[in-house]
Amino acid sequence: MKQLRRTTTAVHVRRRDLFKYIDFRRAMSAQFSSQVADALTTITLANVLVFKFSDGPSLTAMASTLIVSLIPLILVGPIAGDLTDRFDRVKLLSRGHLARAAFTASAVFATIEFFSGRRIVGYLCFCVLLGLTRILYTARATSLSFLVRRHELVAADSSSLILSVLAGACGSSIYFALTHRMPAVSFVIAALLQLFAARNYGRIKTKIGGGRQSFNKLNYRRLVEHLRSPKTRFAMSATATHRFLLGICIASIAVMIDKSFNMQTTGYLAVLGFSAAGSFLGSISAEWISEHFPRRSVTVIAFALASVVIGVASAFAHPRIALGSVLLCAFAFQNLRVRSDATIQANSPKASIGKIFATYDVLYNAAYISGGVIGIAATSTLSYRAVLTTACASYFAASMFFAKLNDGKVSKFLVVATHPSAHRNIIPTAERQFAN
Repeated sequence: MKQLRRTTTAVHVRRRDLFKYIDFRRAMSAQFSSQVADALTTITLANVLVFKFSDGPSLTAMASTLIVSLIPLILVGPIAGDLTDRFDRVKLLSRGHLARAAFTASAVFATIEFFSGRRIVGYLCFCVLLGLTRILYTARATSLSFLVRRHELVAADSSSLILSVLAGACGSSIYFALTHRMPAVSFVIAALLQLFAARNYGRIKTKIGGGRQSFNKLNYRRLVEHLRSPKTRFAMSATATHRFLLGICIASIAVMIDKSFNMQTTGYLAVLGFSAAGSFLGSISAEWISEHFPRRSVTVIAFALASVVIGVASAFAHPRIALGSVLLCAFAFQNLRVRSDATIQANSPKASIGKIFATYDVLYNAAYISGGVIGIAATSTLSYRAVLTTACASYFAASMFFAKLNDGKVSKFLVVATHPSAHRNIIPTAERQFAN
């Protein structure tokens, strides 16, 4: 790795400035409303379906969650990109959230005590909502490259992820403060929030891609070539590898905490909470990190930091240290993920950006689920220290590997770009830095 920090002066992008774009503001308000509804629906369904029917430890809760999450990922993930490219994204987002509102409202049947099929209805609604989430997430993420300029993508992606965490906290607060004794009311409120999201997405005036005209321009040979290009390959493989190892660590640490305190599902919930906190902090720092460090450095630092903190957790085997390690690992991953998201969005052909981003999304989510399953299996046969020591060594080896792997970096002396906000050829510092 020749250069750790950038040598050129960074152009700072303030997140609040992005909200001056009216369609970006509409998209973010719709996303926030939808994700508040998601959090409210998910925690209510989890209480009704998982914890109410199973008092088992974290191992059982994790296995159930991973299996349920895998179904829509396998069934819907591969076609999410095709649908996003094939249909107008404004209509897809608006009508998709109308469908989510309908299925969220249907989940009320899962709360009716005398209804014999309530559990089946609950799982069906949960799986359908997860499937719609995969499609609509791809549509939402790929639309950002049309709503902001190229060098603003990291700030836009981090803003979106910050809002996701805030929405999750807001949805959880509504549940615990108002509706935890009335699950049917939770689903009604969530359905109304999904309707609000559908309305705001429908008001977006900017052409955000998709539709028959752009789909007809798709060249499958070019699509395959792009998936094999150094930039895309580097971003996808780095994010999936880090996410895979994080899944192993989360599973192992959750089980260790359960054994330490002998409490039901405490480890799983605690680890998820600290992971969410780390992701939130990573989303906040992502723009600053991207301004000061090139893509390869962000990747290597993310793996090296994870290696160190997991090594510490392995050496001390203390619940508090382990939870701190999860937080820092999630922090490192989130910085890597935001940078990788922006790389995929900025460099994908507009006619096939949905397929490319969906492939990336399925890859790193499948890696996380696989890591969780392997972590559960490994923890049941090996010691906690053995699992985390292996993860620590794997993180370190990955940092060395990605320090050498070709990341598609273009020499700064060869880059001549057309700035999205201008009509003349220039060599913008922000665009040049983003390419690296």
